[in-house]
Amino acid sequence: AAETQAEATPPSPPAVPEPHLQAAAPADRLATKLALAAEFKAIGDIEGTRSLLQEVVAEASGDLQARAQQMLAELG
Repeated sequence: AAETQAEATPPSPPAVPEPHLQAAAPADRLATKLALAAEFKAIGDIEGTRSLLQEVVAEASGDLQARAQQMLAELG
């Protein structure tokens, strides 16, 4: 009976995530957040927009950070 029960148990997921599921590089992830913030703004979710932009400002540097700061300034 134990043998049958073991065969019925689905295999456990791999301990290491698949490569396509691993987190994107930080700059790519922040660029995605910036693009998502623009989409949130387009649908009228100002609080969601502000939250994402604040994350980008805090974590990014250079052009990404400047663009997020500009977008925040435009929100008022």
